[in-house]
Amino acid sequence: MSSYPYAVDWADAHLPAVLWTSHGGQETGRALAAVLLGDADPSGRLPQTWYRGDDTLPDRLDYDIIKAGWTYQYHRAEPLHPFGHGLSYTRFAHGGLRLSGGLVAEDGQVTASVTVTNTGDRPGTETVQLYVRALHARDEAPLLRLADFREVRLGPGESRGAAFTLDVAESLARWSVAGGAFTVDPGGHEVLAARSAGDVTLVAPLTVTGPVPRPREAVGRRFAAADFDDGANAALVDATRAAGDAVAPADAAAPATLLFRSVEVTGARTVTAEVSRTGEGEGRLEVWAGSTRLAALPVPGTGDRYAWTTVTGELALPCSRVHDLRVELAGEQRLAGFTFGG
Repeated sequence: MSSYPYAVDWADAHLPAVLWTSHGGQETGRALAAVLLGDADPSGRLPQTWYRGDDTLPDRLDYDIIKAGWTYQYHRAEPLHPFGHGLSYTRFAHGGLRLSGGLVAEDGQVTASVTVTNTGDRPGTETVQLYVRALHARDEAPLLRLADFREVRLGPGESRGAAFTLDVAESLARWSVAGGAFTVDPGGHEVLAARSAGDVTLVAPLTVTGPVPRPREAVGRRFAAADFDDGANAALVDATRAAGDAVAPADAAAPATLLFRSVEVTGARTVTAEVSRTGEGEGRLEVWAGSTRLAALPVPGTGDRYAWTTVTGELALPCSRVHDLRVELAGEQRLAGFTFGG
């Protein structure tokens, strides 16, 4: 009984099964007894991933779940027990995953159905889980993500359908730092029926129609430093004591790199950065497009981490077209945002 997972390698190797429950309330003891004595079939499923050990986990203070690989959505190591895992006193088979259509608009709905059969010799309850994933996302998308689940109680040899209705704008959406909103990636997706995040039984293709995401316009737009698409040696820090985010090198001995994908830089002539630095001397901020350095700005000491100033520099070359921009922070400093001027 716990509110969190354990590393139970020995139990997994030596015991046929382990019964786990959270702190469920006054009837917990009766429920546990019913399951242990075989009077009730366990239909609960793990609400978290049980990892094999601490050695496969990222730093617990690293809250970038994508870069660090947190949760079943981004963790690539094989877990001991995956998210959604659970056993039964009987056996079940999944068949016939069908979608109401293979093409759907980004604001539409699609219905999925799965046939569940109890292939064992006693009654039981199967928890059918429906996951989704994007195949061609603009950014790194989850390996898969739970969209819905159904509990289906069946007698021996009985079959029944489980139906799901997916709202595309909700079930397939993810947060876009470029757009500052939840968006749905157009193109190929998959709908997956599963017993758990690690036990997929059926897959159906789904194509979402919608406009291709537009590049981020550079000129006149403020880019929040924390809205990077990818990064290395980058730590999210507070911009003020009350609110706001900024970025600093996690290790000041090495540069921090922030990647901003698909930026339309046509017409940009200058860049202005909002920076602070507690140390003496200067740091350095550079803006790159591929192998071309567009700007190098000195970052002066401001005396306090919350004392912000702006530094402006001209871009080395006339800018045009769409580029993936890379911002590098060398030395101790904090970057709140930057703006391109025409």
